[in-house]
Amino acid sequence: MNSKNILIGFGAIIATFLILFLVYKIVATPQINELPEMNRIKDSDHVKWAKDAKNVLVEYSDIQCPACKSFHDVIASFEASSSPDFSITKKTAFVFRHYPLYQIHKNAFAAAYAAEAAAVQNRFWEMTDYLYKNQSEWSNLSNPNEYFEKAALSLNLNLPQFKKDIGSNKVKERVQEDLSEAEKIGLNSTPTFFLNGRRVTVNTFEDFKDLLKSL
Repeated sequence: MNSKNILIGFGAIIATFLILFLVYKIVATPQINELPEMNRIKDSDHVKWAKDAKNVLVEYSDIQCPACKSFHDVIASFEASSSPDFSITKKTAFVFRHYPLYQIHKNAFAAAYAAEAAAVQNRFWEMTDYLYKNQSEWSNLSNPNEYFEKAALSLNLNLPQFKKDIGSNKVKERVQEDLSEAEKIGLNSTPTFFLNGRRVTVNTFEDFKDLLKSL
């Protein structure tokens, strides 16, 4: 084995170690399972469904996370008026907060910024829907911003404004606000849900639906 191959092999070992260490740091953080303050919706929150309901469902989500996409699809299914689960949306306020797992998802921050840039034009939910639906198309791009700009056009956003906002300090600080809170309370995975201040632990999507329908 020549010196070049040795260096490549050594570099791969170091890279693997760093990834495992970062994942460990996420997993090893102590968890908090009850947070009564989660019932208080902040002015900066993205909220839909029954905004004044006594039941508050808070999701910390990474838009690049495959598991988050799966839960997003389930949650979106509640919103069809013909859905047997439509009643959930009439008695629950749903709050979305960002928790980009940037250690393992290289475009997590960029996707969160795209959603917040769309929020400036009151299209946050439309952009998150679009990004989750097409997650496989942008997750591995070396520079996803061009894709996000096409998404903005498809949603009839003002493109110059979107391009300005996606790189703005205001948008980045908004995402960081959610991320810092998630890290402060010890979250270690996405999606993480809190229902009326208590962390939600379910084994299946059906369990998740049943919990919300029982409110």
